[in-house]
Amino acid sequence: MKSRFSEELEMFRDTVRRFLAAELVPRNGMFDSQQALREFWSNAGALGLLGAAIPEQYGGPGLDRLSIVIIAEELGRLSAGAVAGASLTSDIATSVLIDAGSEEQKRKWFPGILAGKVIQALAMTEPEAGSDAGAIRTRAVRDGDHYVINGSKCFISNGTIADVIYVIAKTEGSERTRGMTAFIVPADTPGLTRRKHATLGYRGGDTGELFFDNVRVPLEDRIGDEGAAFKLFDTAVTLDRFHIASRSWAASQTAFETTLEHARQRKMFGQRLIDMQNTQFKLGMIETELAVSRSFIDRCLDAYRIGEFSMADGAMLKIWLPEMEGRVMDACLQLWGGSGWMEDHPIAQMFTAARLQRIWAGATELQLSVLGRRYLR
Repeated sequence: MKSRFSEELEMFRDTVRRFLAAELVPRNGMFDSQQALREFWSNAGALGLLGAAIPEQYGGPGLDRLSIVIIAEELGRLSAGAVAGASLTSDIATSVLIDAGSEEQKRKWFPGILAGKVIQALAMTEPEAGSDAGAIRTRAVRDGDHYVINGSKCFISNGTIADVIYVIAKTEGSERTRGMTAFIVPADTPGLTRRKHATLGYRGGDTGELFFDNVRVPLEDRIGDEGAAFKLFDTAVTLDRFHIASRSWAASQTAFETTLEHARQRKMFGQRLIDMQNTQFKLGMIETELAVSRSFIDRCLDAYRIGEFSMADGAMLKIWLPEMEGRVMDACLQLWGGSGWMEDHPIAQMFTAARLQRIWAGATELQLSVLGRRYLR
């Protein structure tokens, strides 16, 4: 089958696959210390896997933004990826600086990002503001040549290990999304404290809670104009849609392949599991869903490349692929029986990780509302 990506991106895929096989699989996605995790990032940077879309003029590879899809697929196809969480996907955050960072900000941060020495986090979600981004309460008040930030963030990928955090806050006197402004906050800024969440899945990853107590941020660390953050994150949100959808598809494909092989080997009642009609029906439905889903992702990728990827496309992508993954993982775990319920079994790890896909980056219900509002015109 002809590749959906350029030769350059397929070469990038080969490098990602070899790197994950050497650095992630032996650990099964777990890191026993922050030092080990930082070595992982540093080694990824040495191979040119980080900041892939950073333009060449800043020392980056200047690859297509869709390089994030390659990373997502390669993480998705590994059970170790189901444990590791958001490893390597911080390029979604990089897009914020690429699109709206000042020349000084780019020159300051891009070298460390490319080398794997600077880990990024994107902090928008709050305890009372998840899908409803306009409800954020974190405030940034202008004080001379600084902003003073107070508030908290939660469920932030790379939250406790990030060296730099792109924080979304409301500026004084602003309402809803019109007043959202982005700031660069280095992790060692006084007044910033962090705490790691204990999560159901992605246990090898880092998901954190952030607290801002009179955190002073220089004016030059504001990203873009005041009140412009919501529009600024359009690209990041779109890339996140492709990242999640591609990861869901790849994980589902792996679950299907491993379950099919299991069914061919498993003997019961004098026959193989695959010889039973119910097993054939279940696997046949999974294969069909995978084929349809692959076609839909490809159509969306084509639309993105020519500038015709719509908000509705993004909503449907975020609805269909994670929901499909949930159905696939449930059916596959059932065919594995008791062994699939063991915590260290690859299917169990993928099953648990799949549950998050329907929640983060805009839950299924939010995406359905996005579609539904179009019908009221």
